[in-house]
Order: sequence, then C-alpha cells, then structure tokens
Amino acid sequence: MRDGDLSRTVCLRQGLWTEDLRTPPEQECSNGSLILLAVVLWRTFLPKMLAPSRTHIVRMKLLKVKTSRFRAVIEKCGKPEVYTLWQKPKTDRHFQSLLKNNRVMTIRPSEAGTDFGVVGFCEEKAARYLAFPKSLKRFEGERIAGIDWTLVQS
Repeated sequence: MRDGDLSRTVCLRQGLWTEDLRTPPEQECSNGSLILLAVVLWRTFLPKMLAPSRTHIVRMKLLKVKTSRFRAVIEKCGKPEVYTLWQKPKTDRHFQSLLKNNRVMTIRPSEAGTDFGVVGFCEEKAARYLAFPKSLKRFEGERIAGIDWTLVQS
C-alpha cells in the first residue's frame, strides 16, 4: 500500500459468484441466492403485515353509515349537557336511566381531528358523553357530524 500501483496487483470482481471461483471462507451461499431468499421472505410476509386489521374494517363501515348534522339533533332533542362519568357506568344509576331512555351520545375523535357523535354509550379513553333532554332513538345508527361545542350547555 505504499508506493505502487495497486490496480495491477488487486483484481476486483463485482456480481454473482460463479461455479469456477472459490467461495470466500465462511460463505455458504452466493449473493444471488441471498437476494432470492430476501425476495421470497418479502413476498411471503409483507402482504400479511399490510393487510387491514379489524379496526380499519370498522372505520370503513362507519363511513358508509348515514350522517346527520349536530344542529338537526339539537333541534329535535334539545340542548345537551356534558356528562362526566365519576364512577363506573354500571354503578351510576342516573347514567343507566339515561341509557335506557336513549338520551346518551358518545362523542369520539376521528383521525382527521374532528369530532363526531354516535348515539349510545361507547367506552373509550378519548370519548366524551352528552346527555340530551329527549330521546335520540330516531338518530340511532347514524354518524353525527358537525359537533359545535358552543351549542352544548356546560
């Protein structure tokens, strides 16, 4: 490596190993078979990793549901109040009576950052609950869009 032209003494070969060449020590397979192995593993396991999980399927179904506006719900059922769960829902008698009378709406955050409502009780960490003075039965199974927090009594 000192004074001398190394290009005449060192032969470099790029590409796959061939049969007439010796394989380097401790190498069990050629570069070509390693690439083939990587492609086979990629084709086998990547589609399973990219397959939609159950949560994506639920979100897709939810978007196909009929949508109502929050203002229309307020016009038919009155101004709601925010209901805070201080105890477990099953032990809260007032909350249970609201559920039986279909007067509870769960406000859920979406991935886009906007809130939407679902009639009934859905227990989630980021969910908020509204209690309405009248029944929400006519809006059951619908997605309530356009939540305006200024219309909610605090």
